[in-house]
Amino acid sequence: MKNTLRHALLRGLAIGAFVATAAVSTVSPASAQSYTWQTVKIGGGGYVPEIIAHPGQQGLFYARTDVGGAYRYNPSNSTWVPLLDWLTPSQAAYDFVDGMAIDPNNTQKLYLLAGGGHDWQTNCCGAVLISNNQGASFTISPLTFEVNGNERGRNVGPRLAVDPNLGSTLFLGTANTSAWASSNGLWKSTDSGAHWSKVSGFPAMSNNDTGAGVSFVAYYKPSSASGQATKTIFAGVSTPQAASTGATIYRSTDGGNTWSVVSGAPTNQLPQQGQIGPDGNLYVTFSQHDSSSSGWGPDGLNHGQVWKYNVAGGNWTNITPPNDSQALAGWFADYGISGLSVDPAHSGTVAVMSVNRYDGHGESLFRTTNGGTSWVDATAKSSFDLTAAPWNGTRGYIGNWSGVALDPFNQNHAFVTWGGGIMSTQNLTASASGATVNFALDENGVEETVPLSLASPGVFSWGGSVPLVTGMGDVCGFFHSSLTAAPAAAHSNPSCGNTTSVDWAKSTPSIMVRVGNGSPAGAISWNGGYSWSPFSGIPSNITGGNGNVAINADGSSIVWAPGDSGVAPIVSLSSGSSWSSTSLPAGLAVVADGANVNNFYAYDRTTGKVYISTNKGVSWTQPVTPIAWHTLTTPFGKSCDVWLYGYSGLVHNTTCGTGTWTTLSGPTSVQAMGFGKAASGQSYPAIYVAGTYNSVTGVFRSVDGGNSWARIDDSAHQYGGFRMLTGDPKTFGTVYGATNEGRGVIVGSSPN
Repeated sequence: MKNTLRHALLRGLAIGAFVATAAVSTVSPASAQSYTWQTVKIGGGGYVPEIIAHPGQQGLFYARTDVGGAYRYNPSNSTWVPLLDWLTPSQAAYDFVDGMAIDPNNTQKLYLLAGGGHDWQTNCCGAVLISNNQGASFTISPLTFEVNGNERGRNVGPRLAVDPNLGSTLFLGTANTSAWASSNGLWKSTDSGAHWSKVSGFPAMSNNDTGAGVSFVAYYKPSSASGQATKTIFAGVSTPQAASTGATIYRSTDGGNTWSVVSGAPTNQLPQQGQIGPDGNLYVTFSQHDSSSSGWGPDGLNHGQVWKYNVAGGNWTNITPPNDSQALAGWFADYGISGLSVDPAHSGTVAVMSVNRYDGHGESLFRTTNGGTSWVDATAKSSFDLTAAPWNGTRGYIGNWSGVALDPFNQNHAFVTWGGGIMSTQNLTASASGATVNFALDENGVEETVPLSLASPGVFSWGGSVPLVTGMGDVCGFFHSSLTAAPAAAHSNPSCGNTTSVDWAKSTPSIMVRVGNGSPAGAISWNGGYSWSPFSGIPSNITGGNGNVAINADGSSIVWAPGDSGVAPIVSLSSGSSWSSTSLPAGLAVVADGANVNNFYAYDRTTGKVYISTNKGVSWTQPVTPIAWHTLTTPFGKSCDVWLYGYSGLVHNTTCGTGTWTTLSGPTSVQAMGFGKAASGQSYPAIYVAGTYNSVTGVFRSVDGGNSWARIDDSAHQYGGFRMLTGDPKTFGTVYGATNEGRGVIVGSSPN
């Protein structure tokens, strides 16, 4: 999944001299203990590049995602346990996991290769996260170069590998970037990942941002005795330059000090994944780069092949499964092959997965028990139980970008990963006799979506209510009638990829609006987001849509600031059936007053200008310039009440955006802000912020309008920070958060 909304929200300029300062507020951290934090149930939603099985403990599996952290499987209840919810906002980029490794001789050891590229939180670099207790806790070993778990090539592996004879030794393969050319290649640790040094004897990459770089590292265990560093090691180099001559597989026979090309590998093929089986063969999946695509995996791969290299004999054998889509016309006529799982407990048992198969069949899981002499397509006759996430279950096949993990303790059990989550089967071997192989979604606990907008509307006038309505990246968004059950369907009429903004009418909560990249790009709901009617009459210059939208308190006016370059915000007084242009500059954020039906506010973050409309968004004035690099918001139920939040804290106005703006001496570096139901005996909505107070970074709540604050999160529940918060106007103490990366929607609740 591509996270398209990672903003640098924590920036700011000095506040103008006209801003008054409030009295110093207080903070009480004690109430954090009363909060319960959990993930809103959606079910998958993003790319899971890899699952690995530990050969020493039955049921011990780990999964990595490209933007949503890493997980450990709990076989007792078929649930995936998140391992990185402790990440602080400054560590959010570590939710991008580019590789995993286990020590085959130690069931407690786990390593994660993590980083989000040149991320605004870390500003460089990646890290290896080291656990001695199956991911219950980690230490961080910083690297001196970037790692990006969400870039092309993230399907390869294993890039990180532990020596099976000497668990303190690891090798790590890098990408093929131009920005970090001096760091590209192989790195080695001899102290269980605590420190790393570059392997000078490994051939240089082409350093030009092509291919995946070092795609895998594989140890040949029989080359050394237990307790001694493994001598024979293989590494794959996935670059077009290497593929052009077949110089893609390298071998070291001295523990990784020097390397030479293994001759005989296929030319014009990019190695994807490589593993050595108990039969002494190195199995490698290959794919070509589709010249019409800019992708280097998982997208942009075709013409897949599978080869094995007999380590002792020194010979290659092409064992590619038959391609059963050759007869189909078009660019999908020949799919790639990437996913690979070699069963360490059963000699010659191997599974591979196709990639980018778009012919209506879905991805194929090919399995052999004789080292590739023959294969069985386990998906040729298959069924799919998708009830665990009904919204994600419109197709009767495995989605694209698949990986596979065989269970070394049970040949009938295997996991399959794809661009939307995880499936599993408990009767894999049924395919050998032509029987149906049954697959089911098996991603309970894995939540990997990128929320772009959150709305928790009030109680409808006719007695209805809904906890939450979301706008999502890639999967449009949902009406969440339950927080503990996956939604039945994504937004439709129109459907979309991204929903960038959702809003509700504060005095008529059953009326909602949303905008995104659908066709048309916006819609209105009359029943709290349960169903939608598309906007009509949208101006022709709005082609991309997106942007943000606001609806006034009674639902009689909608102001939309589309994301199209140079297109000014527009207003509709007819529920989206017709639109008029406004005098506002393009690219502004717009919000509606929380109670006054006539007032809208717009804000330019780069200049700090606040614009005000007192006639439902038809005309606008710009009376004051308070502060730049902030975000504008308004509380529900309060007339002429406007807030700005950002790097330098909270700025408040209670005169419809005119006159005096007051800065509060409360939290600073505020990244997100929202409002929820007022506490008992209070008239002002509860305020929730994600920011820093008294040098403590976390989520804070105020029940008295910002005069005092209490921290409500804790060190185990930080989720890499939040870039969006909204309280629930129906239930005091409940707050919803959109994580900085792709960990989905988090809900916090408290009885007090």
